[in-house]
Amino acid sequence: MDQHRDVSENVDVAEPQDPVSESYSISGSMGVVGLTPTDSRLRNTGSPSSYPRSTKRPSIARRPLLHPMIYNRSINGNDSNAEPCESCQSAQNHPVLLDENLTHSGMFFRQKLYSRLVEPGDSRMIIPDHVLPSSMFSILPAEAEASQSSIVTIFAIWNTMMGTSLLSMPWGIGQSGFMFGIILIVLTGLLAFYTAYRVLDSKRYLETPVFEFSEVVKYYFGAIGEWAALIFGLLAFLGGMLVYWVLMTNFLYTTGVFAHDKIHHISSDNVSKVLCPNGAHMKNGSYLEALSEQNSTGDSFNKYWNVTKTAPLYLVVIVFPLMNFKSPTFFTKFNCLGTASVLYLWVMIVVKAVQWGINMDPAVVGSLDVKMTFPALTGMLSLAFFLHNAVITILRNNKHQENNVRDLSIGYLLVMVTYMFVGILFFASFPLPKDCISSNLLNNLPSDDLLAVVARAFLLFQMITVFPLLAYILRVQFLHALFGCIWPGFLHVLVLNVFLVAVCVLVAVFYPHIGDIIRYSGSLCGLVYIFILPVSVYMMATYREGSLKPISIVVHSLIICVGVANFIAQFLITPSK
Repeated sequence: MDQHRDVSENVDVAEPQDPVSESYSISGSMGVVGLTPTDSRLRNTGSPSSYPRSTKRPSIARRPLLHPMIYNRSINGNDSNAEPCESCQSAQNHPVLLDENLTHSGMFFRQKLYSRLVEPGDSRMIIPDHVLPSSMFSILPAEAEASQSSIVTIFAIWNTMMGTSLLSMPWGIGQSGFMFGIILIVLTGLLAFYTAYRVLDSKRYLETPVFEFSEVVKYYFGAIGEWAALIFGLLAFLGGMLVYWVLMTNFLYTTGVFAHDKIHHISSDNVSKVLCPNGAHMKNGSYLEALSEQNSTGDSFNKYWNVTKTAPLYLVVIVFPLMNFKSPTFFTKFNCLGTASVLYLWVMIVVKAVQWGINMDPAVVGSLDVKMTFPALTGMLSLAFFLHNAVITILRNNKHQENNVRDLSIGYLLVMVTYMFVGILFFASFPLPKDCISSNLLNNLPSDDLLAVVARAFLLFQMITVFPLLAYILRVQFLHALFGCIWPGFLHVLVLNVFLVAVCVLVAVFYPHIGDIIRYSGSLCGLVYIFILPVSVYMMATYREGSLKPISIVVHSLIICVGVANFIAQFLITPSK
């Protein structure tokens, strides 16, 4: 029933039936609407100049809608001929709820009686919001009005996809070949954009408002599809948390080494100011691990400050308390640091490229050199272009919904340009053999490099504020799926956070290779959320509409095959670390 629509025609007023809980009904084009005694007095009393019969009292929009059962009784009293709604029947069949509603209903009738003690138009006897309990009202759901501009929407898309993959992009290009790597970035970006568009377009298949893509998946594939969307969405967050923990450990360790060396006036032996972590002399494949082993035989600082043995545990003391906050409001204030860190990386890479110059053979630029380890880049790009579980949420707030596809395409274009800018410029200017490029480009710079020191400290603080947000999102979705609420108890939250931190610490200690973590988690989550679910929903929807064509089946089946091949290939290659 529309609460704000006025009844102005075909109105019949019935006689009051009860002097205490007196009520009236209006029959018209809207059905039956209740009139309280005060409503009647406003229509029939007062001076002709002030309250003419032909003039209705100005309507006051009700904020909540009265519960159907109590609203029905407030209109019709104990009218047995009134047909109760389904929610009223359930309330009547519940003795406790029935007694509670009768008590509240009596309170409501008393307030109606008191309202007759004042002159019409006097608001002193209007029922305050805090008097009636919330159980008497049923809030009508409504979508918030979209208010953000296209610029803000595009920026949100770009900022959401910008993450730790940016540090690994030069390494990914090195694993696939220079020109072939650029082609793979473009093709994977276009493919991810198309499936993200399919996710966005899937809203029109349901008649009800869609808030998440998992709702569409559930509509077509039932509970199995919904759980698949939920689980692999959570795995994407878990993969990001693992990468964040390894990077935070890395940055914490190198920042501590820099501070210690400056305090004790220890100079670095690195003359070239460029490192080769993946060189042949690094048998364990990690410069930081080798440096820690070398320093562990020295003083007590190096003994208790180790990148794999102690730093991951020190990080627990800093981050774990932040994960147990009930609300992440405080950490959302630092979201702007993500954009600032990306801009700073741009500046740092440009400065380094100017210092190093271009160090590439022109023949390499003109040839299509394909390396068999190229799936490392495609697996990593599956996570780098992963937006599919948030695309509906981000674009729902766009003020001009007709521009959603355009804004989504511009956002993906900016992300592709950003990845190629960082990857190409660092790869082309790197002065050592390209096999030396680490999966974390900051590992190619010594601990006393001033630009790298600022970048590590900046990224460390930014990731410490973002990590609790990732843990919060994962926690909310996981606990709500299991218990139906986002805070079933502090013990539940504590146990889940202990498990998440334990997994992150174990990975940072025994397998601190972010390139592999990104490509494994990206290829797995991308297989489901990028390559399978969007195209499967599209084919199912068009099949039910009777518009599915053979060419569409072939094309979208090939997309699924690409995703499967991308995931399997991660286990068939051995890229550098």
